[in-house]
Amino acid sequence: PNLRWTNLNDSLGEGTCVSLLGIHSIRTSLNPDDDENPFFTITTKTGDVHVFESPTISERNHIVHGIKNVVAWLSYHLITGNMATGTVLVSDLDEQRGEAMGELPSLKTPVQAMNELSHDFLS
Repeated sequence: PNLRWTNLNDSLGEGTCVSLLGIHSIRTSLNPDDDENPFFTITTKTGDVHVFESPTISERNHIVHGIKNVVAWLSYHLITGNMATGTVLVSDLDEQRGEAMGELPSLKTPVQAMNELSHDFLS
């Protein structure tokens, strides 16, 4: 699963993509005493820092908590090995990616899909 966004000035509309399993941290402020700005950052495992601005502090908090909750939910199901939850995400993404590239649908079993997700999570 990926987090994808586009820049306002991006004429091609391709945007930027970060793997949810590749997020290292999400911060709303560098100074714990100053949390009154609408900016937040996402730092990836590779060290890339992406800065975002939201219209209000309330929306910023909503977005940050939402991303953290999705990553926590995904991590929980990977760790507990809940096959029914994780494989739905993987099979849908593989199917979409394959259709976009003109390939046949994925023939992965749920166990193979969960193993692939687990390995991505641990690397």
